Amino acid sequence: MNHRMTLSVLGFSALFLAGCGSGLTVVEPRVLAPHELALRYDNEFQILSPEGEVASGIRYHGLTDYVHCVPDAARHAQAAESSGDAAVGLTVAGIGLGVGGLAGLGGLAYSEKPEVMAAFLLSGLGAEIVGLVLTAVGRTYKVDANGHAVDAVNYYNDAVGSRGGRCGPNGAEMPEPPPQQAPPAAPGPILPVPVDQIPPPPPVKPWPVQTTPAPPDRILLPD
Repeated sequence: MNHRMTLSVLGFSALFLAGCGSGLTVVEPRVLAPHELALRYDNEFQILSPEGEVASGIRYHGLTDYVHCVPDAARHAQAAESSGDAAVGLTVAGIGLGVGGLAGLGGLAYSEKPEVMAAFLLSGLGAEIVGLVLTAVGRTYKVDANGHAVDAVNYYNDAVGSRGGRCGPNGAEMPEPPPQQAPPAAPGPILPVPVDQIPPPPPVKPWPVQTTPAPPDRILLPD
């Protein structure tokens, strides 16, 4: 029984630690409008403008201030920041309980006292389970934060950023449209011209008179 408890604790610990891996995928942003936002992933989402980084996951602090003039974008940005804060808090608490639960393995030192060893192992196992639950819930909030951040970027770019505008103190500031040239006037109708008003053609110049004799067709050489 004690051996099974030990294996269970070790199994939960390995599962908990396996969920803490990371990845690396970098996508460089394309050419942007002056204030357009782009996403880059480097183990966490990063939101970039041509001037530099605006916000990054998991918390996305600063995103709401950048997109505040677009109501839908501001709403999603606030949700991203709130979910990100919750994700960080739950994940830290879950990792703390998971690491603390490993202390339950100290009960193996009391193999001569089964009751004490069982209490250590069960308390460690309980802490591991609670830590896993908190970490899983934190991961859910992290996914929500990423989704809201992407939505905020899309709403902002569609309304302002992709057109070269930005959010100013009093709302959206859009660039001045280029001056438009007046369209050319439509041609009027073609009217018939009376025959007596048609000007005569210019006189034809006569062909020049040839003054030099033309060369013979052939020349006969003397014998």
